Amino acid sequence: MDYSKFYTPPIIATALINELCISEPHKVIDICCGSCNLLLAAKKKWNKVLLYGVDLFQNSSVKNVTFEKNDGRKYAVDHSNEYELVLANPPFDSVNSKRQFPDLFVDEFKNITTSRLEIEMFIANLKLLQTGGVLLIIMPSSFVEAEKFRKIRAIIAEKYYIESIIKLDENTFGSSKINSYALIIHNELQQNRYTKTANVVDNRFYYKKRISSQRIRNGTWNNDTIYTSNIHLNIKRGNISSALFISRGQPVLHTSKYSNTWQPSIRYISKKANPTVWAEAGDIIVSRIGKSAGQWCIYNGEKTPISDCLYCIKSPDPLIVDKMKEKKYNKDLKGVATRYITISDFYSWLNSL
Repeated sequence: MDYSKFYTPPIIATALINELCISEPHKVIDICCGSCNLLLAAKKKWNKVLLYGVDLFQNSSVKNVTFEKNDGRKYAVDHSNEYELVLANPPFDSVNSKRQFPDLFVDEFKNITTSRLEIEMFIANLKLLQTGGVLLIIMPSSFVEAEKFRKIRAIIAEKYYIESIIKLDENTFGSSKINSYALIIHNELQQNRYTKTANVVDNRFYYKKRISSQRIRNGTWNNDTIYTSNIHLNIKRGNISSALFISRGQPVLHTSKYSNTWQPSIRYISKKANPTVWAEAGDIIVSRIGKSAGQWCIYNGEKTPISDCLYCIKSPDPLIVDKMKEKKYNKDLKGVATRYITISDFYSWLNSL
């Protein structure tokens, strides 16, 4: 699937622009403008604003937009600190080579190395902001939720005020079911202000709990409730990759399709493989990835290794088992195309029961 061609629907673009509580800007830029829907929504709200669009593909036919065919990252390097309002729905894709534009990776970003285009575009968009300027950007859910991006989230929060984290409906970009967030970010310090969180359902905003500036600076941007408890689980993830599967050999437990009576499937690996996590009778098996993510069962078979698509709760406390009985994991799944849950997600769900 090509994630670089998912344009912001006009109705969503308008809804997001209307969330911006700022005075009328003189000019606004989108350096991955595509359909220009975000820019045109800005024009609806502020009739006198000057619109500037940059993209790799020629799109000079849109009225009221001064267009430049260019790589948005290069444009940002050449036009830093120029804009009061920056809009972006960058392509979600990988890059062929890292740090193509070294001037992006300076100051607070000097130690960042990434293979994701949307991260480079994020940094480029921040570079365009004047002091006090505002960025409205759409990013994949992994940027907000994944542990691997915690470092860059924390770096951003040290210099910028994250005003809003808005989870978009997975149907925003059609049947592709892409999980994404819209972020409203100010080029100014946090000053101990809370970050608002919201969900968008049927183009309507439903505001949830606020996130403290301390959590934001720690890189915790997910708007899920954080639970605390004395519950302790001996929960482990398997180490057998599906790349090791063969047609016959040593059985290994693997994830399977979503089902009301979910059970792991059976795959096979060579006897030379080195599994480190084994399921035994009485353990709880949890699917961590795919459409069945979050589904679980009590294992009743023989001692068998598990794949890296599963978690195994070893010798669970009977009180935990009783607490989980007939309960289904009902929290939102992470991920853009492939859904998944983390061990922390499963802990959080248990604590919510």
